[in-house]
Order: sequence, then structure tokens, then C-alpha cells
Amino acid sequence: VLTDPIYPCGAVLAKYLSIPTVSFLRFLPCDLDVEGAACPNPFSYVPKLLTRNSDHLTFFQRVKNLLYPLTLKYLCHFSFTPYAHMASELLQREVLLGEIFGSASAWLYRGDFVMDNPWQIMPNMVFIGGFNCGNRKPLSQV
Repeated sequence: VLTDPIYPCGAVLAKYLSIPTVSFLRFLPCDLDVEGAACPNPFSYVPKLLTRNSDHLTFFQRVKNLLYPLTLKYLCHFSFTPYAHMASELLQREVLLGEIFGSASAWLYRGDFVMDNPWQIMPNMVFIGGFNCGNRKPLSQV
């Protein structure tokens, strides 16, 4: 099942049918993709998305890098709770969304390290940045 994990219904359906999942995404704001893939995610030197921190973090940026995901996890808890309840009801056991996302066979990221800060990835993560962009005319030679 090719699915977008922002709406985890496809991943839940694939888990229910016991078929492989391929997640196609830009990023998840709550780091559920990184958590599900068991990817190392140190707050001390990997800048979080949407924080506008560079790859050279000061002490206060590191503190911001730690607090920002905590607030997002709190907000994402409320937005993803209905999906977790649906998955638990469908699979007839208590299920966390990290477990659902962890069963993905591959992660296709529409990002690239040209625009994003580098971060550690797992072998099943593939960057396909620009895949869904239209063809443009080449720049003129000035």
C-alpha cells in the first residue's frame, strides 16, 4: 500500500491485511516517522524542521530544539489519537501509531539535503526530492 502517513488509515489498513507499506511523505511534524523507523534522532545536533535552526546550534538553539518537539508531540497526540483508537479497534488489541509506522517497508521522502539539514537515516529511507516537481526551462547563461 502506497500511503501518506499524515493520514495513517492506509498504514492501518496494510497492517490489518498484513501487506507491505510504502510511506510517501515530506515529513511528519511529530517525528512519528523517525520514531517508527527506529532512526537515531539526537536533539543535541540535528536541527528540527520548522525551527529555522542551522546546523551550528548554540546552547539556546539546542534547548529550543529539545522543547519544540515536546510541544508538537502534545499537539499531535490529540490529532492522531482517533487513528490510534481506530487501529486498536480494527486490530482488536492496543496499538500505538509508532508500531503502525514502524511496519513500513520503505519511506519515500520528498525532501533533499540540499534544502533540509542532514540527519541520520535508516537503510529503508529513500530521498526522492523533486520527484513531484514539474519540468522547468534551464536557466539562461548570463
